[in-house]
Amino acid sequence: MSSSTAPGGRRATLFVRSDLPAPSQKRCTAIERELQELVCRGVLNEAETVEWAKRVPLQGSGDGPERTLYNEFAEWARESGVCLAPFFDTRLCYSSTTGEKRRELVMPAVCLAVYEGDELVQVAPFADAGRAESVEECIAELAETGTLPDTYSATVSTV
Repeated sequence: MSSSTAPGGRRATLFVRSDLPAPSQKRCTAIERELQELVCRGVLNEAETVEWAKRVPLQGSGDGPERTLYNEFAEWARESGVCLAPFFDTRLCYSSTTGEKRRELVMPAVCLAVYEGDELVQVAPFADAGRAESVEECIAELAETGTLPDTYSATVSTV
């Protein structure tokens, strides 16, 4: 990927669960610091942190922003030839409030989305060809090269 940015610049959004234990909160703080450093260096135009739910119902009235984001991330993954599992997972969950079981999407504790202009160009974590790319590895690649990690998918050559 090239280091040039699209009109509107390159921005990163860090999604974190609101109910994280102290060690995970420290990890998020460290990631936020690294993202701000990338903003200061001009690698990113802006970085923000957004809290999201731990899990969301796959069906029904709870159509919050998490399902919309997941659909956007899943489309990026399909186009990039990578997989969001096991970082995004579905589980059969029991609701102590309603007493019913339902299938829910479990969001990762930490997720990074990078946009160039309005286009989603990277999501971390992801899995590809038996390896995983973490949020920290994605940020390290940006810090070192100013570009985003390749997805390492096999590409077809016509040469």
